[in-house]
Amino acid sequence: MIPSIDDRLASVVRALTDIVLPALPPEAGLAIEQSQLAIGHLQIIGAQLAAAPAYEQEEADDARALALILLARGDGGPATQAALARLRDAVALKTGAREARVAVHEAIDGLVRQASSDGDAGFRAALGPIIVTHQQARTMKDRQWFTPMGFDAGI
Repeated sequence: MIPSIDDRLASVVRALTDIVLPALPPEAGLAIEQSQLAIGHLQIIGAQLAAAPAYEQEEADDARALALILLARGDGGPATQAALARLRDAVALKTGAREARVAVHEAIDGLVRQASSDGDAGFRAALGPIIVTHQQARTMKDRQWFTPMGFDAGI
């Protein structure tokens, strides 16, 4: 029998908690702290594991939505047109959610860079507000996803 991912994560947590941490001398404060941090991350990964595919799909969908807005508004010279073509290609990719998100974000980054050199003035002016407005909603989703880590007191 092959152990499940949940069982494997729990096994690593037990090994760190029951074997590694007790073996560390008290003066190894940084090693103790980092081990505890690793344990916490493993526990959160285990708790989020079932929801991760949906979260990653939502990230990819949000990236594509932003890309479609930029494609509809995009205009400019040859460098901007080439970056728009790369963005269209990235949106059309048939890959997994994680790969799709990365490809679309890389293409958006390329578009922003190229538009700064020869993008239409109206497009350049709209680019920042479009991205910031769209990413505000994505940021709230990401903050909620990372709530179990306790990094964000505002949620």
